[in-house]
Amino acid sequence: MRLILMRHAEAAAGFPDEQRQLTAYGLSTLANAPADLRRELMAVDQVFISPYLRTRQTFERLQTGLEYQINPVLVPESNPERVCELLQTIPEQSTLLLVTHMPLVGWLSGYLQEGAGSYGSSFAPAEVEILEMDYPAAGMATRVGGFSL
Repeated sequence: MRLILMRHAEAAAGFPDEQRQLTAYGLSTLANAPADLRRELMAVDQVFISPYLRTRQTFERLQTGLEYQINPVLVPESNPERVCELLQTIPEQSTLLLVTHMPLVGWLSGYLQEGAGSYGSSFAPAEVEILEMDYPAAGMATRVGGFSL
């Protein structure tokens, strides 16, 4: 499985959290996505985003032409084990894009690469990490690429 993890682009402060929108800067960073990232996105089989507005805006701004599925397991306070349960339902030869939030994206990256108990690392807004694994479980992934937009 090839997994493209992405944190949403820069969002404005606001309430409720679920309705926060991307800033003008956040939108502009996505418009300038590198060609190598665009090539990666062309190989994506399925896209999952959180139900929060800013993840939808992030994905739509990438203009991939792909359909997405909203999944509540991708909210900021979720946990990597729940995300792995979702990933384990997908064919292992798939390429997936997940657009989500901190702290989940950092926790998930650490969990997949280092195993249970890892807190992972922080992702900047619109940061992308690409992982490969035979099976989506703790400690099974290797980082093969990434982008900072």
